[in-house]
Amino acid sequence: MAKAGRHLEGARTRERILDVAASLLAQQGYAATSISQICRAADTVPASIYWAFGSKEGLLAAVMEREAQAFFETLPVITRGDLDTEADQMARLFEARPEFLRLLLVLSLERRDGDPAILEAARRVRRRAIESIAAALEPSVPLDDGAHKRAACHDVARFALMLLDGAFVARQIDGESMKTRELFTTVATGVRAMLDHLKAQARADASAGARTRRKQ
Repeated sequence: MAKAGRHLEGARTRERILDVAASLLAQQGYAATSISQICRAADTVPASIYWAFGSKEGLLAAVMEREAQAFFETLPVITRGDLDTEADQMARLFEARPEFLRLLLVLSLERRDGDPAILEAARRVRRRAIESIAAALEPSVPLDDGAHKRAACHDVARFALMLLDGAFVARQIDGESMKTRELFTTVATGVRAMLDHLKAQARADASAGARTRRKQ
């Protein structure tokens, strides 16, 4: 019983440290957030952090992975409908978990010359984001060939993520003048334009193919 109690308390302490670290890192960045500051806010000692995470870099990786996991566990509730509906649902999701994108962008850039494991963790998160966006976009991509359709979905997903990156950075600079809903509407507008281009290209290819067949 005593051992089980210590294990439970250890798990609670770990989660408390991750909660505090996620908040401080998102607000202040990696360099400005010290282990001692995290300890004070989490009501623990440095030894607990080093025992659970090995290092400050290890804590950063754990924070990033946990936030990503929580985000992607919520993502499947999004309805695969029109882009405006999805933009609204995504805005609500990010409003519920505002730390996710801030942590991913700020910490990836800040630690790009640090521990390679941190950058690889960020890359895993982004790859998963691209896969999720691509899957949601698949019904809207007008291509019959499976391989081409998958490639196009991933291209559009990467484009959407780049737009989201830029919109998020703009919001950090402009402040609350850009609301979360406006941010995702901007992304949806860009994605819609790319999908329209793909549809126009598909029609042009179909017409060219039809002309070729008539000449044969």
